[in-house]
Amino acid sequence: MMASSNSFDPFSQNVTFLMKDGEVINLGVSAIDNWYLYSVKTSINYGAQLGACFVMFFATALLTRESQRGKPVFILNLVSLFLGTLRALLLAVWFTSPWSELYSYFSGDVSRVGRATIATSVAGTVIPVLLTLTVNASLVLQVQTVCKVMGRKYYYCVCALAFLVLLLAIGFRFTQCITNSMAITSDGTYYSKLWIRTGALVTETISIWFFSAIFTWKLFWTIMTRRKHGWNNLNPMQILMIMSGCTMVIPSIFAVLEYTTIESFPDAGTLALTMVALLLPLSSLWAAMVTTAQSSSFNLSSFIGSQQSHENMSRNYSELGRKTFCSQSTFTGPLESFKDRKGSLAPISPSTIDSIVEAPTHAPRDSTERDLEAMGVRVDKSYSVHSGKGLVGN
Repeated sequence: MMASSNSFDPFSQNVTFLMKDGEVINLGVSAIDNWYLYSVKTSINYGAQLGACFVMFFATALLTRESQRGKPVFILNLVSLFLGTLRALLLAVWFTSPWSELYSYFSGDVSRVGRATIATSVAGTVIPVLLTLTVNASLVLQVQTVCKVMGRKYYYCVCALAFLVLLLAIGFRFTQCITNSMAITSDGTYYSKLWIRTGALVTETISIWFFSAIFTWKLFWTIMTRRKHGWNNLNPMQILMIMSGCTMVIPSIFAVLEYTTIESFPDAGTLALTMVALLLPLSSLWAAMVTTAQSSSFNLSSFIGSQQSHENMSRNYSELGRKTFCSQSTFTGPLESFKDRKGSLAPISPSTIDSIVEAPTHAPRDSTERDLEAMGVRVDKSYSVHSGKGLVGN
């Protein structure tokens, strides 16, 4: 008896359930543990997505400049963040519904699932379609912006290919929405149509790679061109290139993890679209902040230089005035001019201003600079104030 009791493993024993019709279900304790672990891990995943999208939504809405809040890219980014928050919330709520109850899940008895719960689950399949549409639309606008300088033939080819990739991604996601909703409303299973879910994830990853690769290539080419001609590199442009590269790589990593870490990192593929929705406004905010900082620094130095120039001019006026008032050899004005000053002792001296303020010369603007300004990133131009003796302010 002692040997028998020592060989018994209580963690691997079976638990018996009885269904309504009297059928017996034998379920291992390890299967129950795995189910609860899966629920907790997935809920943490959705909760992290919910918090990230929620915080980024308000950060984008509050930190974006007033002049950029009516841009289509800004509106699409905000809508994507809102949809990402709503999608994560609906997916997380599933684990608090009757769908995830122990008996309902393992027996397949969904008689206690109400209409409101079914409607919530259907909404959870519709929101990803809208999120895919808004995210890809934002990427399409960026690609269209940087491809305007291409030749007509190449421009139309890229646009046609982009439209095809967009339709492919949205088509698979829409098909998954329809088939999954039908399975939810008919109390059926979705295991036989998992290939549609795989196709949706793959096509979405391809579309993200396609659009981000074009945008990154255009920015990289512009930076290399500026460096070749000896122009200063644009820090905002470098930031956009880096973030666009991250938009390609990071979602792809989560798409791969969807099929390599099923147990340790469940539903990792849902992070692909969420990361794109987070990175798009983050790149614009970062680039805009760097541009604003550079502009503020430049304006301060220009202000200091102009103040010093003004002080030098004032000293020159004072010295000239004293010399004119005290020296008869340099006094050329008529005596009546002093009488007209009504008791004022200030001298009247001719203007000796020898400084010249040069009007800014507008160099030919780079096409990418105009594109970045259309996307909400201002690229400031510099000017110089010169005097007759040299550079005064820059």
